[in-house]
Amino acid sequence: MLSYQHIYHAANFADVQKHALLAQVLKSLCAKPLPLAVIDTHAGRGLYSLDDAEAQKNREFDNGITSFWYKRAEMPACLKPYLDVVEHFNEDGVLARYPGSAMMARQMLRPADRFVAVERHPGEFGHLQQALAGSARTQSVQDDGLSVLIDALPLPERRGLAIIDPSYEIKSEYAELPKVILRALKKMPQLCIFVWYPMMQAGGHRLMLSELVKSGIRNALVSEISLEAAPQEHFRMTGSGILIINPPWPEAVMDDITQAVTTRLPAKAAGEVFWLDNCHIDAYTGLMVR
Repeated sequence: MLSYQHIYHAANFADVQKHALLAQVLKSLCAKPLPLAVIDTHAGRGLYSLDDAEAQKNREFDNGITSFWYKRAEMPACLKPYLDVVEHFNEDGVLARYPGSAMMARQMLRPADRFVAVERHPGEFGHLQQALAGSARTQSVQDDGLSVLIDALPLPERRGLAIIDPSYEIKSEYAELPKVILRALKKMPQLCIFVWYPMMQAGGHRLMLSELVKSGIRNALVSEISLEAAPQEHFRMTGSGILIINPPWPEAVMDDITQAVTTRLPAKAAGEVFWLDNCHIDAYTGLMVR
């Protein structure tokens, strides 16, 4: 399915959670001197204009980045890496452009690091190529991102980050993703894997996480933000989750960022962080229990 375009949802609360955590992951990984390779499997268009008609249609950024942007001088230090990147693309102080994961990665990586951005949607890929044009050691690929990731492993740099952020419009993605993650870790056990997932009433994310618990996966840290109520009538997500396998920092760092985001959202929300390692499977439901 090639209908999904993230511009309609750019900079919403889930993007703030995702990119605040991603910025801290990139900062930590780049603190070590050895070169790093990053593969973004669902890169989208890279840079999003919040003035575009698609972004203005539902203005989901008002339940996300807006609250953080105008009070950025008051934000805690754990959000600074994230807000610094957003500010880089809005140097005049007017919030008009929002960097997706691809632009955030490219902005934070060092000259010796390598970046591969993959996008399947033809229109989105055209935008992505334009956004990344002229970037050193950067490759834009129009293909299936998960296949590109598996084929690229193990990375020659021996240090890597995989950013996996599907649309989940195809319901089978919830079942496919655990298989891809396990294949990736088999080929490169030390790979840091960063996965975003939507929390929906149908519970596809619980099935996905349950499969990983059944696999016996280790060193897997989860951040979830649950909304008390939908911020807009059309909104279907009940929350947003991030799974990081082989995180470059302890649980406390993830918890600080999760709570910093949760407590500053305009919508009432609750944030929690837990290790997937500590979950088990309920014998009756077959689903994970914490």
